Amino acid sequence: MDKDELKKVKDRVVELLRSTGIEDMDYFLEELERSGYFTAPASMKNHLCFEGGLMCHSLNVCEAALELKKVLMVSRPDIFEKVSDESIIVASLLHDMCKADIYVRKRAAHTEFGQAEFGTTPGSLPIGHGEKSVVMLLQMGLGLTDAEICAIRWHMGAWSVNQADSEERQYFRAAENRYPLVTLIQLADTIASKFTERPPATING
Repeated sequence: MDKDELKKVKDRVVELLRSTGIEDMDYFLEELERSGYFTAPASMKNHLCFEGGLMCHSLNVCEAALELKKVLMVSRPDIFEKVSDESIIVASLLHDMCKADIYVRKRAAHTEFGQAEFGTTPGSLPIGHGEKSVVMLLQMGLGLTDAEICAIRWHMGAWSVNQADSEERQYFRAAENRYPLVTLIQLADTIASKFTERPPATING
């Protein structure tokens, strides 16, 4: 992806965040710029492992989530009319905020898909994946609804649940049951990483 394409992605991300009407968005966008969100990769060696990959992945998740809502609204308007586009935009674009703090470029890095271009570090806040994104966003001054917090915290679904911890399993199930946004972001994240961002050469049959 060249610089012009990356700029278009960044402009679209900024446009979507501004469209939420959140107070002090200009301040948050300045914090987002300083955080490295717009230059971080989406992964160490898998999907979109290049500078700017994080914002590209985040936009893919956002677009998938908004489309999913449209489709699901047809059969379950009672559920999805309660899920605002604004919350979808916030939770999807910022679900992986923690990745702005954990990747470092390796020397003699490869750029081909599937080759390790980045290494990882615990970063300045060594806590878990989903909860770290929530904490970072709150520290940056972004107000989040309960649904948005839960959707970001649990966006990896059961993969982020310690199955040996009955209390954590209970919290995850409660979040899914209470907030449809949680499952919507999980599904959109999977669609983006497994479909939208997969090179044709990796698809077998």
